Amino acid sequence: MPYNRIMEDSVFTMILNGKIPGEVVYQDDECFVLLTVQPFTEGHMLVVPKAQVDSLWDLPDDTYQHLLAVVKQMQAKLKSAYPSYKRIGMLVEGFGVPHAHVHVFGYDEPLEPTIEHHVAWKSTLENGMIGADELKAPAEKLCAA
Repeated sequence: MPYNRIMEDSVFTMILNGKIPGEVVYQDDECFVLLTVQPFTEGHMLVVPKAQVDSLWDLPDDTYQHLLAVVKQMQAKLKSAYPSYKRIGMLVEGFGVPHAHVHVFGYDEPLEPTIEHHVAWKSTLENGMIGADELKAPAEKLCAA
């Protein structure tokens, strides 16, 4: 569903508008990239269109293609910043926030154990999220890559 002014701003729109903090590591006219507070692994990024659209499949074709081009650019940054990762993954699941976004993350073992470790680790955190201070070092590392 396309964004309209009646809809409540998503957490991503609030970060983009400076209403809440977030570690943005890239931004252009159509999208921005931030670190997630629920990372599978260090450096886990979200590539988000600036237009608040609920589903990736509802984006205009040019925005969709641009978003995926930025995903590829962020994959290269992630690989450069974290050369030990065996694979760089991309995931679109769309249930956590009603604003299209693509996860980009590094991992060293198959996806299922990576997610299982993430779920177990997340259960040890207050509110299931890491603090903003814990995102600063990965953000600096990615921006320098």
